[in-house]
Formats: sequence, structure tokens, C-alpha cells
Amino acid sequence: MSSIMPVQKYLAATICLLFLTVPILNFIDSSEEIDSTENEYFSASKSVSGLNSPGSEKGNVFSNSVFEMNSDSPNLVLDNGSVVSFINGSANFSGGNVISISGQCSLLGNYSLHCSGLNNYGQLGLGNQQLLSGYVDLGDKIPAALSQGNNHFCAILDDGSVSCWGRNNKGQLGDGSNSNRNSPTAVNLGVNKTAVSISSGLDFTCALLNTGEVSCWGDNSYGIFADGTTTDSNTPVIVNHSIGESVVSISTPGYSVCVISSSGSISCWGYSYTISSLGGQLTNGSISLSLDSGRSAISIQGTNSHACAILDNGSINCWGVNTYGQLGNGECSSVIPSSGCTGSNTNIPQYVDFSSSNISDDMIAITSGLESTCSISNSYDIFCWGNQDGQFDNTTNFLISPYLMNFSNGHEISFSDQDMDGDGITNLLDVHMTGDDDGDGVPSPTDPYPNNPARWMNCDLGSWGRITCNESSIGHYSLSSALYQSECPLGEYQHQTGKSVCSKASAGHYVNSLASPSQTICPEGYYQQEIGSTSCEISDPGSFVSTSTGDSGDSNLSYNNLSSNSASYTARISSSSDVYDYYMIDIDKLYGVWINVESSNAEIGISLYSSTLSIIDSNNSSGFSPKSVSTNSTSSSSSRSIYIEIERINFTGQYYMNLSYFNTVDSSIIGDVNNLIDAEIGVNQELCSVGTFEPNSGSASCTSAAQGYFVSTSGATSQIPCSPGTYQGLTGQSGCLTTTLGYYTSAFGSFIQTPASLGYYVNTVGATSQQSCLAGTYQNQTAQTTCIDTDSGYYTSVPGSPNQIACTNGSYQPNTGQTSCILASPGNFVSSPASTYQSPCTPGNYQPYSGQSYCIQASQGNYSSAPQSVSQTPCGVGTFQPSMGQFRCIEAAPGHYVPTNGSAFQTECSLGTYQPSTSSLSCLDATPGYFVDILGSPSQTPCVPGTYNPNFSSTNSSDCLDADIGYHVPNEGESSQLICSPGTYQPNSGESSCIDADSGYFVDMFGATNQTTCEPGNYQPQAGQSSCYNSDPGHYVSSFAANQQVPCSIGSYNPSSSSISPDSCILADSGHFVSTEGSSSQNI
Repeated sequence: MSSIMPVQKYLAATICLLFLTVPILNFIDSSEEIDSTENEYFSASKSVSGLNSPGSEKGNVFSNSVFEMNSDSPNLVLDNGSVVSFINGSANFSGGNVISISGQCSLLGNYSLHCSGLNNYGQLGLGNQQLLSGYVDLGDKIPAALSQGNNHFCAILDDGSVSCWGRNNKGQLGDGSNSNRNSPTAVNLGVNKTAVSISSGLDFTCALLNTGEVSCWGDNSYGIFADGTTTDSNTPVIVNHSIGESVVSISTPGYSVCVISSSGSISCWGYSYTISSLGGQLTNGSISLSLDSGRSAISIQGTNSHACAILDNGSINCWGVNTYGQLGNGECSSVIPSSGCTGSNTNIPQYVDFSSSNISDDMIAITSGLESTCSISNSYDIFCWGNQDGQFDNTTNFLISPYLMNFSNGHEISFSDQDMDGDGITNLLDVHMTGDDDGDGVPSPTDPYPNNPARWMNCDLGSWGRITCNESSIGHYSLSSALYQSECPLGEYQHQTGKSVCSKASAGHYVNSLASPSQTICPEGYYQQEIGSTSCEISDPGSFVSTSTGDSGDSNLSYNNLSSNSASYTARISSSSDVYDYYMIDIDKLYGVWINVESSNAEIGISLYSSTLSIIDSNNSSGFSPKSVSTNSTSSSSSRSIYIEIERINFTGQYYMNLSYFNTVDSSIIGDVNNLIDAEIGVNQELCSVGTFEPNSGSASCTSAAQGYFVSTSGATSQIPCSPGTYQGLTGQSGCLTTTLGYYTSAFGSFIQTPASLGYYVNTVGATSQQSCLAGTYQNQTAQTTCIDTDSGYYTSVPGSPNQIACTNGSYQPNTGQTSCILASPGNFVSSPASTYQSPCTPGNYQPYSGQSYCIQASQGNYSSAPQSVSQTPCGVGTFQPSMGQFRCIEAAPGHYVPTNGSAFQTECSLGTYQPSTSSLSCLDATPGYFVDILGSPSQTPCVPGTYNPNFSSTNSSDCLDADIGYHVPNEGESSQLICSPGTYQPNSGESSCIDADSGYFVDMFGATNQTTCEPGNYQPQAGQSSCYNSDPGHYVSSFAANQQVPCSIGSYNPSSSSISPDSCILADSGHFVSTEGSSSQNI
């Protein structure tokens, strides 16, 4: 390793390249904490292809520890600083800035040590036992190697010393006491002795010293001192391992120690399971483990009761307890019947069997857990075997052969180079050559730290690192031999990598955070004249700062400062009055500047002056070609200030000033000539120009004087209002204007001259008010100097009338220049505005009031017969008028009447009444024998014959009564019925006559309803008779209703009347005769 060069160590150190400016945050247990600290340290893409022999070693100063078992899961550190663990067979990524891990503690990219978790013995090293997460205070030292034991922790620091903290009941901290420590305590390794590697066991610690010796302290119950004793020691004891060679690597599995010697052999001592099948403990010397012929070990790891080593051919040997298959040889030693195990524990190294994985890759890294083991191949695959809780394959089955983990990011693991000088010999074995007194593999005089195994090189300016050199990242710088990069302080920045200084913030810029990769231009309203500032100044009232405009001073008394760095500046010649731009730059001794200025628009020249204004260099040739000046012709033994003058020759426009700040000894350039900076914007506050003002601080621009205001001086903080009689219609003005004829301004701050209003006039200039037009005049235009008389039909009654007012309806005006109108008189009207006369009301209309715009139509029931009527006349009784605006009334028609004056309508005669005449004021009642069954009837209707009506005002034909039976009504319009006289009768009602009794019948009373039959013995030959005739003597009537009597036949007679039977005719007695019919007697 004697030819180690910084470039050969680059990749390993870039793991922590950009983390020195990370804020101190709680780290490893929270993915949120990890995400919050991830930054530019791990932004660069890294590749293992740059390493001669990628790998990882625990507790060794030559390597970061990026592969270990924790909580039965393999833990990995990736190039980007994130940490990977495995849950249920899948990778779990947690963001962060880690470069090395050991148990509860992680070394971060800024070389701080962060620890979290259980802290009951102070094993986190945080200064008390209450904190569960924080940073370990190691003073001005940084950790070079880490090792976590059983409730205690030890670290090799960058000077090769060792510090420990945590539980100390067995003296495992090595500080000469048995008191627990919650902060790091130093371990005295002895005179001129430093540590190369460290390994913390269960209750003891061992360190590999620069001398190749092994020193241990703490619990010696199992003979870790190898001196034949079992007495504990709280101070380091040189182990009597009796190997006879220098030790180059060390591991402490369980209560034993296993080492690799300089020849590549393996020796162990302590608890027997890892070293011997004899049982008990080995307390004197060590036992050498047998490897296959020709094989040597290059890496060793052990935990609990088993250990494993990578051999020089890339294979792995494991030995010790194999309860769960942690030896990886396809066997297991569990005595549980259901386990199916047939193998046994062994002290003979067993080859890990990768045949089931079908790979032939070499293994480059290994780590062991309590009951499991994992390795990484040179194809960057991860293999695990032994006991698990699902971390490997998402089962709880223990694995007796290597299992290929589900992880495809192995090429991103942050490996360290295990063969830094590329000679084919690993770092561990490439040590202790002649001159290598500190065991770091670099002999004197090449080793700049010959007594410190933790350091073997110095990085150049702009680089940093312990294992390899890395360029400082943006926002940082590195001095020569820096272990870590430094943050650019406040007021400075660095936008490039690999720099040894930071640039001061330019004028007009600031840097208010540590480790800034850039400067920030002052925001609008703020400026900064100085360089290296952390903030900007707020502009004063009356001033402004814009981010789009700016101007450098025009003399050596008003210059803009430039930073003492190379840069490309932009500035501008903004106008023909912008003749000069002055800049000043401080130049350290042994440094100079070369400046090139050019513009495609402005023709400019450039000159350099000393602080006493002596010319140094000048180039003011005409034309647009670039012009350059420099300090090459001058030198100075001390720092100096020079002025840069840019002179406008012709035209205006932007120009570029490329400034190279160089070392006059080696011509090296300081800064970045391509770093573009505006040299004028944000540097100075500018006074508000005439016509503008600014009342506030921190303004980006000045406010133009508003309309109606002016600003007559520069740097004004307020605007002035124009006084009455003046105005200003533009913004940004320095004065006001006088009002003209027809105009005025009455208030302060008028932005327009106010035209004389309608109804007003102004006949002077500079007027502060307007005059109102008198009553009888008006002005209907603005900005006038006179008023106008009103026309006829118009008026104005008050001053200041904008228009003449038309006489309203109902009024008129025949004259001009009037202040009022004349009301129309009663009986007259004015129907339209602006009338010059009134009009009379026509017949049918009237108007009782004055000032009316119309005449009133005579209302219904009224009339007006003459023009200019002032009233209407009501219609008299018997007349009416249903329409409006009539000059006469209408006579009530027959069947109608009007009982009152002023009627609008005639009234129909009601039912039962009638009126045959016109102009009636009432109707007649229907008389008896009559009825009226319609409204408005001019006549009454008589009851028809057979009916009668004894009442007045009858309204219906039903009021006419049918004549009763036995009665009759012979005529229409009768008020009563007539009784049927004897000889007549009426069986029906409603008849107009009575019926004569038929012959053979009679009616012998008034009001008869039927006729009476003449009975036998009686007859009636006539109709309409009131009685029947008795049959005469000589006759008889034998039937009813006889209309004649029957004479007794000849030969018979009847002396009686009313005879009813032919038997009443008596035959003539003998001697008698009857010679004629109807004889009442017989003749003798």
C-alpha cells in the first residue's frame, strides 16, 4: 500500500463528499430525519468501477463499514447516504447522509457521529441517559472506525486514539474504572501506540495496534487476554496470543477473539466453541484454525458464537455454533426433533455452499449476526443464511444454505477500496513494510503522519478526506490536508467544486446562509454597496432600488465595489448622460487583474487607476472591438485598491467586463471568469428623479407624481398638489398649468382644469371658481364664457341652470328670458311642454282648475254643452249619459227609467213593471190580469183566456191562474174568473168558457163541474138546460138521459106524468079506444 495516491482513493470518500453543511438533526431511526438531511453531499453519481477491490470492513481505519447485521437484518449504506434494511424479504430505504454504520451509531457525511436507541447505560454517548437520539461530542476529533459491543461503544479517532462509552461493569471501556460513562472517555493504549482496528465484544473490547499487537480490556472470564488468567482488566492488556506474526485484522465473536495474521492465517482464543472442540475455555495462547492448503484469509467477521472469513479465492469459511445453519454449509445442529437438522457445531472452518444459488462469484464482503450470516458477491448480489424472522425470504424458516436476497441496487452500495494501491494485496495485508511504523501501509517519508495509522495522506487545496481525497463540494472549501470540507461562512459562497476559498458576495448581493452555493441578488427595494455582506440595506424614502436598472458611480468618489475574484460582469451605458462607470477592486499582494471589456452596442473605453488616481493602464481606442487592460506592468508588496473606469465614447447599451483575478507568481486564476454577475443592479439606491417621489423605505421604484400633483426636486418623499387655479393632467411632472378661459380649478390636486359646468361660465384665466347663469338665462354647454336667454315657452327660475326649462304641460310662456311660466286658466289647458299659448276646452269637456295640461271629459251622467266650460252639468231625471265627454244627455227609453239626476245609465224596468213612455223617472206596476216577465219591458202581458191574475206587479206567466173547474175566463187580461151559470158546467180548469149541458142532461146550479143525467120519467130535448122535463101524460121515459119522451102507442094511454115505463101506457079499456099516440086518456 506504499504507493497510495489520492486519485486512487477518490470514490470511497465521495460517499461523504457533501455533508459538512448539513444542519445537526436526529438521524438514524427516522426515515423523515434521514430525508431532511439529504443534500448535495451524495448528489454526485458514483460507481464501484473506480475501485480496485470494492468491499467493506467493520472497525477498520482503512474502510468505512457499510455492511452489517442489525436486528437480524443486513444493513447497507448506499452511495447517496441512504441506509437499507430488510423487512419481510424486501428492501426498506431510509434517506440520510450516512457513510459508515455500527449498531446504534452512524457516521454522517460531515463526520459527526449520530447515535439513537436504548441508552440505559449511556451507550449512546450523548452526555446523559435520558436522551434517546443525538450526536456524540468527540471534541475536535472525528471517528475513523466504529465498533458497538454489548451496551458499550468504542471508536478509533482520526489521530489513532481510542475513546469508549457506555456500560463499564467489567472495565470494557478501558479507562481504568468500572463506572459507566455517558460521554466518550479516552483509552490509554500505551506510549507510541495507536489503534488500526477495533472490535467490541460482549463485555470486553480489543484493538489492533499500530505495532501489529492486539490489546484487550474488560471481561476476561473466558481468557481473551490469552495470558493464562481469567481476571478482568479495566485498562488495556497486550494479548499473549503467541501467533508469532503481526495481526492485521481482528474480530470478537461472543466471548472469544479471532484474528488474521500477516500471513493470512486465522487464530482464535477465548470461548471454546469458536476455537476448539475440547470444551471449556482457552486462557493461554491461541489456536490456529486450519484452512485449505494455499488458502489465506483476507477478511474476518464474528458475532456471538460463530465466525466467518473471506479467503483469498473469494470463498467463505465459517465455524462455530450451527444451530440454525449460520455456517451456510447446508447443515444445521439443532437438537429439536422437528428441525430436521443432522449436522453439528464445529471448530473446523466449513466452506459456505453457494451451489444451490448457482453462482460462482467471489465474495467481497461479509457480516455476521447473532444466529445468521450475510455476504456480498463481486456481482453485488446479497446472500443470507441462518436464522430469521422474515427478513430474508418473508418466512420464519431458518436457511442452511445461502439465499439470494431480493435486492437489485447492490452496485449502489458505498464500498471502500480494499486495495487502495492496486497491487493485488488487500489493505489489511499490505502493511508493516519497512518504514511503516504506524501500520497504515504507507512508509516514511511518504507518510505525512508516520505515527498515526488513521491518516496516511494529505489532500491538496480544494480536496479533503481521510481514506480518499474528494473535491470540496459547492458551498464549501478545503484547505490543504483537510479531513473534511468547510462551509463557506456567511457573506461568502462557492458555486464550484474543488475550491480552497469561497467568494465574497458581490456588491448588490448577499449570502445569509452557511455553505451557500450561490449569492443572492438584493431584492427590489434593497441594495448593498459592500462585498461579503450577509444582508442588504433597505432603500430610504425618496429613493428606490430596481432589479432591472442600476448605475455605477461616475467618479472615484461614487464607485461600485467588485469582489476580489474572477468573474464576468455585465453593466450598461444607459443614456448619453451616462458618461462614466467607476468600479473599485481590492487586490492582495502578489495578485493582479486582467480586464477585457466589450459591447455590441456602445462604443466604450477602459482605464485602470491606482488609489491615488495614477494611470495604470488604459485602452480608449475607437470602435466596437474588445478592449483590455491589466496590472501586469505594476506590482505591489502589499494589498492595494484600484479603480476601473468605463468611459462612454459613443452610443449606449449593455457591456460585458471579463475580470481575471490571478496570482502573479504562478498565474493561477482565483474565482470563475464565467461567473456572470451584474455589477450595477442592487448596488446603490437611486434618488427619485424630478417628477417622482417615494414615501416608503424598501421601494423597487419611485412613484410618478400623480395627476394633479408635481415634484420639483429629486429625492422627494412626497408629491405637492397643484393649487386652485392650476392643474396637471400628466403624471411625473415638475409643475402645474394655469387654467384657461371657460375653465377653473377650485381644489388642491386637480389633474384636469374643470370646464365651467352646465349653467355656469368662466370669463377669466386662472379662475378658482365658476359663475352661475342668472335666472331667466342658461348655459347648456361646458367651458363657456357667457349665458343664453331662455326662449318663449321656456324659463329658468334659479341661477346656474344648465338648460332652459320647457314650460310644463298646463303652463305656457309667450315671452323670452323669463323666470317662470303662466298657468293655463280654468276652462283652458296646455297639453304639450314649451307652449307659448293655452287652448280652450271643447264642448263635452271642462276644466275647473288653472295650470292644467288637459280638459276633463264630462263624466258619465254629466255633460258640458259650451266651450271653455269650467264645470259639467248632471243629466236630469228621466235622462242619462253613459259616455264621457258628451255635450248632451239621452232620454230614458221605453221599458227604462232614470229616477235621479246625474245618472250614467238608464235603469231597466224590473220584472213585474213596465214603461211604455220615454224620459220616465219610474216604471208602472203590471195591473191585475197582466204580468211582466222580462226586464226593461215597455208593456205588460195579459193573462191568456182561461187564466186570470188578481194581483199587481206580477213577474211571470205563472202568476196567471187557471180558471178553476166550474169556472171560466173568457177573455185575456182578466183579473178574475167567471162561475159557470146553471145549464152549463166545466169539469176542467183553465178554460175560457163553460160547457152547455147536453140534451138529456141538465145543470141546475152555478159552478157546476159536470152535467146531471135526466132520470127515467124525465127528459130534456135541449142543451144548456138547468132541469129536465117530466114526461107528459100519454108518455113515458124509460131510460136515463132521454132527450125526448116516448108517446104511448095508439090503443093505449097514460094519464100520469113522469111515467118511467111503457107499462105505464094503459091499454084502452074495452069500450074505449085511443086513436092517437100520446093520449092521456082513452076515448069511449
